[in-house]
Amino acid sequence: MTGPGRSSREPLAARLLAAFIDEIGEHQRALVAEALALEREPGNADRQASVFRIMHTIKGAARAASVPSIEALCHAVEGELALARKAGAALTSQQISLLLATADAFADAAAELRAGRAAPEESVAALLHRMSGAKTAAARHAAKPQEPAVVAKPEFVEKREVAAPVVEAEEASVAVLHDDHVRIGSEQLESLFSAVGELLGLATRMEDYPQMLTRDHAASADGLSRAALGMIGRRMGGDVYALRTLSSRLLESVRLLQQSPFSEAVEMLPRTLRDAAVSVGKSARLVIDGAEVEAERGVLEMLRVPLMHLVRNAVDHGLESAEERVAAGKDAEGIVRVAAAIRGDRLRVTVSDDGKGVDVAAIRRRLVEQNRPAPESDSEIARLMFEEGFSSRNDVNAISGRGVGLAIVHDAAEQVGGSVDVTWKKGKGTAITMEVPVSVAITRALLVDVGGYQAALPSAFVDRIERIPKDRVRTMNGASVIDDGSAPVPLVSLAARLGEPFAADIIDSATLVVVWLSALSRRLAVVVRDAVDERELVLRPVAFGGGGDLVAGAALLPDGNVAIVLDVPGLIADKRSGESGVSFKSAELERPRRILVIDDSITTRTLEASVLTAAGYDVATAVDGMDGWRLMQEGDFDLVVSDVQMPRMDGLELCRKIRSTPSVASTPVILVTSLDKPEEKLEGLEAGADAYITKSSFDQETLLGTIRQLIGRAVNVKP
Repeated sequence: MTGPGRSSREPLAARLLAAFIDEIGEHQRALVAEALALEREPGNADRQASVFRIMHTIKGAARAASVPSIEALCHAVEGELALARKAGAALTSQQISLLLATADAFADAAAELRAGRAAPEESVAALLHRMSGAKTAAARHAAKPQEPAVVAKPEFVEKREVAAPVVEAEEASVAVLHDDHVRIGSEQLESLFSAVGELLGLATRMEDYPQMLTRDHAASADGLSRAALGMIGRRMGGDVYALRTLSSRLLESVRLLQQSPFSEAVEMLPRTLRDAAVSVGKSARLVIDGAEVEAERGVLEMLRVPLMHLVRNAVDHGLESAEERVAAGKDAEGIVRVAAAIRGDRLRVTVSDDGKGVDVAAIRRRLVEQNRPAPESDSEIARLMFEEGFSSRNDVNAISGRGVGLAIVHDAAEQVGGSVDVTWKKGKGTAITMEVPVSVAITRALLVDVGGYQAALPSAFVDRIERIPKDRVRTMNGASVIDDGSAPVPLVSLAARLGEPFAADIIDSATLVVVWLSALSRRLAVVVRDAVDERELVLRPVAFGGGGDLVAGAALLPDGNVAIVLDVPGLIADKRSGESGVSFKSAELERPRRILVIDDSITTRTLEASVLTAAGYDVATAVDGMDGWRLMQEGDFDLVVSDVQMPRMDGLELCRKIRSTPSVASTPVILVTSLDKPEEKLEGLEAGADAYITKSSFDQETLLGTIRQLIGRAVNVKP
């Protein structure tokens, strides 16, 4: 079946497909909510009926949009539910798992269709095959209606009874579109927002016109004309005021159109909590507060992934096991609470648990193991959890242990000028709070003059503006730095960094205008020609040549000119800004750390080697386990990255061989494989692997973060 690209379809068919994509997304979220509710009450007839209606609706929509694989899937699920409803029986754990798998299939189909490709038929076919086996079990179950309903534990949790996670809050329900709602595409909304921003800029610019009219022309006119010009000026002034007021009202209305309730950012958390709790064998309840709080849709989208990491972290690191909780006088079921509130122009989101609190002692031990200095205060110790590659645990399970999740939370917040903090009470629980702007489309920014052009630096990243004498600038390791009283900070000319046409700017003065910036826990000082003004700007997407990799957007100014809005976190992190190559302490560099990459696929092998080489590691490659073992006898490697399924010697056998050979037994091993079943991961870890990464979720940051956790950065620094 060829991909159903919209451009190749008739207009009606294209509209039907677009409507189906939106509809399946809405019903997918509703299906997840109903399935989780049925896990608590598998015999609830109303819930079963609701799922049946969802299936029936999607089946009809899939038929109209010509997506037969989804139509067949819905038909099969209808059959499963019909058996249980007819017999008045509770759904089995296996059937509920199939409902959640069906919801995943809906999400995958929506993503593929939205990208112009075909709905995934192979995965749907595999799910239908699983369902055919479940039908027999359902028939047997229906034949015994007198038996009590039992929510069975998933197959991959051995010897542990896991209570179904509970979700409290009406926010778990999914809003559907009623007759008084209309859909508007994001592109059309952005276009409308930009137009209103231009209108507001025009109104601001016109405010000077009445004064210009009377000032520039009245003096040369006779008395009658001066009176007429004055009257025209007053009328124009009134019209300009009305235009400005109307523009502001329109801007606020469009801004509200861009807002969504916080419930949209947390709709996936019930499933996240359920999967995390089942994975580690804990009982957990999710409570959501402030679901009605509204923020800009882009901000909420940014929060989705960090919130998933925080909920997983709360379950895995925060909550104790049921046995530990009972022994401590707590309920066996732990509570994870997600709360949102507006504080001025900031959105504050807190993910808390009633677990054991931050284990500061464990973090200190981990620092000692890594030969890293430990801060004196417990609060500074706790903040180390947000560093990439840091984890307080020695083992790696399916949801944590690689030191990546909380770093993602920290970076996501600071990318939009937000912050993250952690508080805890020993034995009582932990709370991690993210505070971010309510809107990123309207941003307050400092306008600076760079080479005769105006650039905008979002105020959230600006610490201060200062005029300093040139003699305060000094050179360290070939880079310009300036001391702020506590530590040297890299100093760079903003014009030189942005390139043409800004780079022509030459500041020949004994005094420099310096803007101090901070983001991503880093600092940078930039030299500009002058600081112009601070104002609220309507951010617009733009394709820009000069400095384009550091441009977040553009804004129309009241004088009709356009200011580029800079990506400050990108500017600070950029190597050309002096962040790399500037060392603030004397160090002797040892050799780069050596990594052996083993994979029989040349594509995978080349990809992994390229990622590691670009990160500064010294990389060697091998085509299978036998070849890799030979290289390990010949060379000295700091770490091994290996596939599992390979000819001659697979990754598991290689792992066991490494662990049983004293000369290389301590070498860390990371398995990167397509085998993602829990029992396969367990087999890899039991063979001696230090980490297990599945190729389905592979990304270079996960790999690099795991490597840094195990052996540190690419180059070893000797103090």
